[in-house]
Amino acid sequence: MIDLFYRRQAMILGTLSMIGLLVFWQIAVDSGFINPFFISTPSQVWAEFLVQLEDGQVAANVGATLYCFAWSMGLATVVGIVLGMLAGWFSDVEAALEPFIWFKYSAPTVAFYPLFVAWLGYGTPTIIAIAFLFALTPIYANTLSGIKNIDRDLAKAARSFGARPLDVFLQVALPGSVPVMMAGLRLGVGRALTGVVVAELFGANAGLGYAITYYGQLMQTTKMMVSIAIVILLGVILTQILSYFETKTDAWRVDSGPLI
Repeated sequence: MIDLFYRRQAMILGTLSMIGLLVFWQIAVDSGFINPFFISTPSQVWAEFLVQLEDGQVAANVGATLYCFAWSMGLATVVGIVLGMLAGWFSDVEAALEPFIWFKYSAPTVAFYPLFVAWLGYGTPTIIAIAFLFALTPIYANTLSGIKNIDRDLAKAARSFGARPLDVFLQVALPGSVPVMMAGLRLGVGRALTGVVVAELFGANAGLGYAITYYGQLMQTTKMMVSIAIVILLGVILTQILSYFETKTDAWRVDSGPLI
């Protein structure tokens, strides 16, 4: 009950702060403190959103972005969790993958964009590849951490009762690492959406990132702000969905040192 109260309080405070920001934004522009050419106003953005919603632009751009997001996030989830489990359970696999993961983590992912364009061409395949790289690292790293830091006492107890390594993995390591995996997925969602939008900024013929670039080049700030607002809203919705599922696995969390 206490946790629920604090979550609701945080949601109320967050909503009020957002409303306050919008009100300040509108007043600052209406009073002439900020030039509307550079940022428009919430009322104008809302009116333009309704126009784009009616003529189908919103549906087309959101659909294109979510299509690439779903593919990239799905691939990153499968690859990241599988590799993270293998690396967490087998130290040799971790040692073999570590140079590639650190190279991926330290190198700016956008730098690979020209290579993917050369290999895959402009459009959806390149966007998915870039977003996949954006999302892969946090999912892999959290899965690895979750597997390596399972409850050692539970693992020893399982072995003492004759459990095989596979049984320990399936019945102890995997359930115990789910909360940490969920945290990695929550981070991966935000990074996958960022990767999709960034890739669309460089080369696409549809999507929210494409709309931002297109209207930005035409200096049509209000139309551009519609796509920016939708990206922000999508990010909030997607991360909140993962946060909800993450809280559902909090009871599985255990505090222990590394198993291996």
